[in-house]
Amino acid sequence: MAKLYRSREGEATAVDTKTQLTTLGSETAPGPLLVPANSTTLSGVWVGACSNFAVTGSANAIVRLEGAGLQGGPETEAVGAFGVTIATGGQAAVNSKYIPLNVPVTPTNEILIFGEMTGADIGQINFGVTLVFEAG
Repeated sequence: MAKLYRSREGEATAVDTKTQLTTLGSETAPGPLLVPANSTTLSGVWVGACSNFAVTGSANAIVRLEGAGLQGGPETEAVGAFGVTIATGGQAAVNSKYIPLNVPVTPTNEILIFGEMTGADIGQINFGVTLVFEAG
């Protein structure tokens, strides 16, 4: 089966706050992220995340998927953990990783992607997320 990809990126800047990822590099308004018309399954998600450690602390990065495009309701994936003992003491990146899924989707309906930092507010976490759909 062919695979189809849809991507978004953005930055979470406050702890315990859902931040919708709405841009795609130089595309500042790419429009809604719609499930491809011939797809029935979200087969996985690629995620990369990095933090600037503007403040001392530790945090987790999670990605939330929501919207009418997900037949079974919202999905949440833990994608990384960060920590530093000295403010501005470094940067950290989570290698881009693939998380396999088998989630039924509704073609042509929207999926919203959110990035969130939990734990302590460590400054910003930048997310890059690509959804992988099976074309059928």
